[in-house]
Amino acid sequence: MTIASFIGVLGMLGLVLGLLVFALRWLRRFAPAGGTGKGSLPLEVVQRIAVGPRQGIAIVRIGSQTVAVSVGDGGVRALLEVDPSLEEAPPAPAAPRPGASATGRPTFGAALTGELVRMAQSVARVALFAALGATLLRAQAPAAGASAPAPASRMAARPAAKDAPKVAPKDAAKATPGAPNAKPGAGPAAAKAVAKPVAARAAATGLPAVARIDSVLPALTPRLDLSVGEAKDGGLRLSGTVGIVVMMGLLTMLPMLVLMMTGFTRILIVLHFLRQAIGAQSAPPTQLVAGLAILLTGFVMAPTISEAHRVALGPWMDGRMAQAQMLSEGVKPFRSFMLHQVRPSDLSSFMSMSRLEPVARAEEVPLVVLTSAFVTSELRTAFQIGFALFLPFIVIDVVVASVLMSMGMLMLPPAMVSLPFKLLLFVLVDGWTLVIQGLVQSFR
Repeated sequence: MTIASFIGVLGMLGLVLGLLVFALRWLRRFAPAGGTGKGSLPLEVVQRIAVGPRQGIAIVRIGSQTVAVSVGDGGVRALLEVDPSLEEAPPAPAAPRPGASATGRPTFGAALTGELVRMAQSVARVALFAALGATLLRAQAPAAGASAPAPASRMAARPAAKDAPKVAPKDAAKATPGAPNAKPGAGPAAAKAVAKPVAARAAATGLPAVARIDSVLPALTPRLDLSVGEAKDGGLRLSGTVGIVVMMGLLTMLPMLVLMMTGFTRILIVLHFLRQAIGAQSAPPTQLVAGLAILLTGFVMAPTISEAHRVALGPWMDGRMAQAQMLSEGVKPFRSFMLHQVRPSDLSSFMSMSRLEPVARAEEVPLVVLTSAFVTSELRTAFQIGFALFLPFIVIDVVVASVLMSMGMLMLPPAMVSLPFKLLLFVLVDGWTLVIQGLVQSFR
């Protein structure tokens, strides 16, 4: 932020505060006069009774006079003047309820009768539920008996299965849909390897040749074989199920590594602080804030990404560089960016915590240590920018809260009154342009 823009922000803040003071004085002029002086009469609320939601009747003593008033959303209204002799009169005793003793508590007989009535009601409910359950079971029994096959029919079906003609292994393998030969795309060797044990099992048992899923899948699924670098140079090679799991895990961590090695952290935190300082909790939405942070990150990181494409990605795609060399060369522009933004104190702190040997140059710091120190520095810088963003809006909040307190408007939320003035200040100083310019220039 330049000196001119800073002076412009201060001038607009003074203008908004002046408008705020003028508006509140105008409201105070038309507000009902109130307040108590030193010689005012003593005021005391003797008793208050609620007669409904947000409504009630209160007995107020003003000096030696007692008045009954109604309290509600429409205000306070005087009902009648209470005779002082009624205050000393004892309250009339309430009429005893049936089955209660003279002290107001229920007698032993009444309590026993009530307990017996509750027990009878519980027994009646249990009996009703049992009768309904028995009726449902009787209705389902005939249907279950009709659907179940008779034991004689099951016993008669077994000899019939023995007399059935056996299927030849070769013909069964051809006619069965589940055989490996019916699968398109399967290799001949894999199909023969799977068909042999299946045909042997069919010939031994006399049943149709059906391949099991655990014997077919290993022969039909594609195999993954990924290698990074040459084997003689200590390159990485992944194959099989473990290779698939490791590769998927690395792919899910790739966005996190990219975001932690760029300016996305600082930009996102500053935009969230700006939204909280204004007081608009849901405007702009969180998705829009994250999208704006990603766009600004791409704008800030464009020179670094172009350099990585020139020195690493382009030659590798042209076939002039190996994969391992491409990875080592492609990370160098990001290392230069992080070294330019990280604080030396954070870098030395993480080097001491990692218990590594001291390095002669900052370029020799391991990538894990450099990334950790860079993220810590980004959080510190984002909080410093957020503190500067909060200051003008805090001034407006303090002025609005003090004026509302002096006017006696305790039920009016200060945030509701200060939000329009905050938006007015943010629009007058062209806040979005200033914030984005400050964020971009903080990476230079």
